[in-house]
Amino acid sequence: MKRSIGISLAGLAAVCLVGLAPAAASAETWYAQRVTQGGGGIGVEHLWSSGASLRSEVVVGGHPVLTVIHGNRYWVVDRLSGEGISIERHPNAVKASASGARPFADEADRLQREGGEFIRDEPLGEDVSCRLFKLTNERGRQEVCVRSDETKLPVFIKSWDRNTKREAVIQYVNWSKGLAIAEDFFAPDPRAKITPYSYGAYVKATQEGNVGPAPVLFPHLLHGEREE
Repeated sequence: MKRSIGISLAGLAAVCLVGLAPAAASAETWYAQRVTQGGGGIGVEHLWSSGASLRSEVVVGGHPVLTVIHGNRYWVVDRLSGEGISIERHPNAVKASASGARPFADEADRLQREGGEFIRDEPLGEDVSCRLFKLTNERGRQEVCVRSDETKLPVFIKSWDRNTKREAVIQYVNWSKGLAIAEDFFAPDPRAKITPYSYGAYVKATQEGNVGPAPVLFPHLLHGEREE
C-alpha cells in the first residue's frame, strides 16, 4: 500500500469532489459512495444525508440492505424480503446528533476524540494536502487521511483489527452536496414488515444471537460514542 499511496491520492483527488454544488438553504444534504476493500472482497455503499438523518444502501450476500437513521430510530431492512427491525437509539447517540452535522464520513473527528494523533501531510495536488491521523489501541490500528482544505473530506481510512488480524481500506468517492431530498426518503417503505425494539431489548437480544437482517453498520449512531 505504501508504494502506491501517491498515485492513489492523486486519483482520488480527481473523483472525490465530483458534483459538489452550493449547500442548500435549509438542512445540509450530502451524497457519497463508500468503497470498502478487505478480507471479504469489495463492497460499494451509497450514502445520503440531510442534517443528521442518514440513508445507506448496500448489497450484503445478494440482499439489498437499507439502513435509515432518523430522529431516535435506527432501521435495518432487507429490501428483498421486505422485513426488518427498528431500534430505539441510545440517548447519547441522539444527543450527539443534535448539532445536525453530517452523520457519515466523520472518521477523522471520532479518531481524534479517541486520542488519535496527527502524523504528517501527504501531497494531494491542487494546492491541497491529505492530513494523516493515526490511532493504535487494544482494538487495533486506524489511519484516516482527510483533505486539508475547508471541505475536510476523508480521502481514505485504513484499519487493522487486532482480534481478526484483518485489514480494511475505505474510500469515499463521487461526492455531491446541496441535493433536494424529501423527508420521507429517510424512512423505510411503509409496506415493510418491521419488528420494533427498545434499546435495552435490542442489546439483550444481541447477546443471544444475531438480530435483524444484517449487522448494524453505524454502531456509534445507535449506541453513542464508545466510553473508554
